[in-house]
Amino acid sequence: MTIKSNPTPANTTSCILRFHDQAYQLTSDQLRKQAGKKIVAANNWYPATLKFVSFKDGKLQLLNSCNKLSYKLILQLVAGGLQATCNCSKTSAVICNHVYGALCTIIWELGGHYFEKLQHDGAMPLAFAHKNHFDKKECKAGLDVSVRPELGSVFKLDQRLASVGVPSMLTLPVSTATPFIPLPHKAYKDALDEAIGYLLIIPFRNRFLPFVVPCAGKLNKNKIGIKTFYDFLSGAKKQYNHLLTDGQQELNTACYELWKLTEKLPGHLLEDHEIKKVTDNRLLVFEAWHKMMTLLKEQSFVYSYFLYRTEEFKKDRPAKGRTRQIQIASETPELHFVLTDQGAFYQLTMEVLVKGEPLTDYEADTTFFISQGLTIYLLSSLRDAAIAQWMDCSGGMMTVFKEHFSQFEQAILAPIRQHYKVITRKAIKTPKPIKP
Repeated sequence: MTIKSNPTPANTTSCILRFHDQAYQLTSDQLRKQAGKKIVAANNWYPATLKFVSFKDGKLQLLNSCNKLSYKLILQLVAGGLQATCNCSKTSAVICNHVYGALCTIIWELGGHYFEKLQHDGAMPLAFAHKNHFDKKECKAGLDVSVRPELGSVFKLDQRLASVGVPSMLTLPVSTATPFIPLPHKAYKDALDEAIGYLLIIPFRNRFLPFVVPCAGKLNKNKIGIKTFYDFLSGAKKQYNHLLTDGQQELNTACYELWKLTEKLPGHLLEDHEIKKVTDNRLLVFEAWHKMMTLLKEQSFVYSYFLYRTEEFKKDRPAKGRTRQIQIASETPELHFVLTDQGAFYQLTMEVLVKGEPLTDYEADTTFFISQGLTIYLLSSLRDAAIAQWMDCSGGMMTVFKEHFSQFEQAILAPIRQHYKVITRKAIKTPKPIKP
């Protein structure tokens, strides 16, 4: 939509500040360059204090004060950038010192991206149209608005929803892994006090892809868990070969193969350039996980382990407080989506089904996996893994105000519907209690 500039009254001075790359961003450096050396050097309108007056028809009106003097300032997005109008009537400079001081305050207090909120479909108009769903905060830079946390990621306002195109994710391949048949498994030697366990490494903030390490340890009294782990990778050392079963020897080889595939790949699937560059490698990793899960299901001692840095392998042993004994699920989860009509807006959430029943309180914060409590599921495809990670990075819920729904439908919902079921529901309103 083209924003048209309105005529400026004769007793005011007006200027237009240019943004950087059409991103509605105005940095301090850009402001100084456009203001000119004379205004910057004088800088006699400091510190400027702004008070919110009104917002109507895209115009943000502020009272701009300094040293007991005040002027009316109007900010509005126009076709060329940000139009700033001051009623000081000065015409000697491209930008008056009052506007310069005010914009310095806004950029310092609220950031250079603040002005994108003034778009016709931005946060400021929405905040005044849907007062119950936004917080307004007055400060010395005027007025700031923000979406209330319960709405999650809001379409058109949250950059997380635009970080990768949905069509790009949906082109990721469906795994073609053939069923893997492991060697016959022997139970661990229950006469011993030690055993080989396997740590499913969960990386901090998905800094790298998950992998598995074999780790020997001392069993607890009932021999149903490992109470003390030895050094990382101890399960692959010769001194513990007497603990290995035939299946574990095969599993150790699979652990090494998986590590070699993952060690140079980033943990996130969502960057466009990464999707294009390493799809083949990611598919190899995913199919290696298909084999790995088949082998892990046969093991008695499988744990998840939260890892901050791979350097921990060189000097530490696993910290007991970061291990959780887990169950490897045989079922493959199925994804579908629910679009809930909440009146002023819709909310899109992802549901995970196992055997046709939805999982409650699941987590999707580890690449390739869905977990529920101590049970972990491998997703069915690289495409499912990317979609699940995208939803998790977006807070697990996407909100779209009905003013934006046609754009949301085209950019996000229509592509998703080509591959996943989308169910539309009406929100269930809780009746208000009857006063006695």
